Amino acid sequence: MNLNFFLREMTHLRYYAPVIREGNARGAKSTFYVVPSGKYNCPFTHQKKLETFCKQNLVSVGSINEILNCQDYLFTSEESGIDIIKRNKKAKKISMTYQTDFIKSYKNYFNHVDNILMPSRNIADFYGLHNSKNLYVGIPKYDIELDETLICEKYKLNKDEKKVLFVWPKTRDLHKFPIDIINNFNELGWRVLIKARAKDPVSQGTKKSMEEKGNHIFYDDWYPHTSQELLEVSNLVVNCGSTTIEECVMHEVPLINFDIKPSIRHGQKQPYRVTHSYLYDYDFCLNLKSLNSSFSTSKLELMTADLFSRDLNSSFKQCKEDWLYDHKNACKNLLDVI
Repeated sequence: MNLNFFLREMTHLRYYAPVIREGNARGAKSTFYVVPSGKYNCPFTHQKKLETFCKQNLVSVGSINEILNCQDYLFTSEESGIDIIKRNKKAKKISMTYQTDFIKSYKNYFNHVDNILMPSRNIADFYGLHNSKNLYVGIPKYDIELDETLICEKYKLNKDEKKVLFVWPKTRDLHKFPIDIINNFNELGWRVLIKARAKDPVSQGTKKSMEEKGNHIFYDDWYPHTSQELLEVSNLVVNCGSTTIEECVMHEVPLINFDIKPSIRHGQKQPYRVTHSYLYDYDFCLNLKSLNSSFSTSKLELMTADLFSRDLNSSFKQCKEDWLYDHKNACKNLLDVI
């Protein structure tokens, strides 16, 4: 069995890697067909890390011209490389959805692939995208074993210290984010971990201020993915309407969410102001717009105490049953089905 993967962005490794590992266990041969993206996550910018990954996971690298003749199974992410992939007449073509990008891109690749790996039937129904081509077998990136002790050692974190992970807002929304809440967490003895992206970086001034107080700032590493590793060691998340909510649910980390995402983006009103909005409607999440002038460290203490007093286990379980999956066998299910 040949498993072939079109790779234009390193961020896709978190979805591909678990499938490759399941394939290795079955004696399959995996091959990457790599092209540049010109973005911060371009495989050619991170060539050494990609070479290390390929060596560790027995992945070959083929010429992009060879993708037209590869056989058995050909994977991509959303519409990435679809103009090339659709010309292959020998392999079964499967597109993996990436967070909620499918809302806009589904129509661009639907006619050119054999199957589309969707998060769940209920999510497909919510967006009006249920179709016989869809596969509902789970999300591959959650087929990963993470060790809290090893992660703390890797990032030089104290395992016994309370940690809150801040998912850094887009630069566009930063002016609406109540950044002073970081000081409140520090006053309560929490270690603040900030997860940012290269395209929405933390300013040098903020970075200096955060690190002087003993907090940590992280950017993307590809596999295991930084967000998932940090979630594994965090007690709480502060989010701003991002699709990281999906990862919070699957890793079962409660969150405080600041609803600051605008309805008009890229010059037009978006049909879904907050994608995955349905995942925020559970007891594991405190939804806020902002903090008023009377907010204080003592109020934050009461807020977090209320959150942790809830039946979080039942809340996460119900959310997974409603919208996602409670299992971690997506790759096994995927390869069994195809």
